[in-house]
Amino acid sequence: MSRTMHACPECGCLLTKPRSLADHRRFFALVRHAFLHWPETHEFRPSNEDHLRAWLLVSAGYFDVQSVPINAELAQNPHLLTLARLTIEATVEAAYRDRDYAFPRFSAAGCEILRAKSINWETLDQKAFGKLREAVEDLIEAHVGVTADQLLREKAA
Repeated sequence: MSRTMHACPECGCLLTKPRSLADHRRFFALVRHAFLHWPETHEFRPSNEDHLRAWLLVSAGYFDVQSVPINAELAQNPHLLTLARLTIEATVEAAYRDRDYAFPRFSAAGCEILRAKSINWETLDQKAFGKLREAVEDLIEAHVGVTADQLLREKAA
């Protein structure tokens, strides 16, 4: 895990702030606590912490997209469209289960497969990670119903 900082080649001044290990650990602790307290009635049912983290990152808008166009004739037939949707959902579930979660999103134009981007140290500096962490915290607070700080203070059930 590299924690390289970018410095000015002329003066050596740090141009980007390195990632905070404490912030990184807090993020993963928050996701863990959110998983333990995730509402049973929520439409999204995460299978584990990594599944929840991927869903939260995608929900926060931090994802890559792969488009799957749907034939115009198929789109006109509701029965075939339902069959195509179920097939795509099952294929995505089987292909990405337990390693690199993906989430299909359907529209009139077709289907998009959304996969959370990596939040590794080389990908995000502290400023970008902080913005993403705040967005994820907001999502957790909205879905779980308590603040991030309250959730982190709670003992695991």
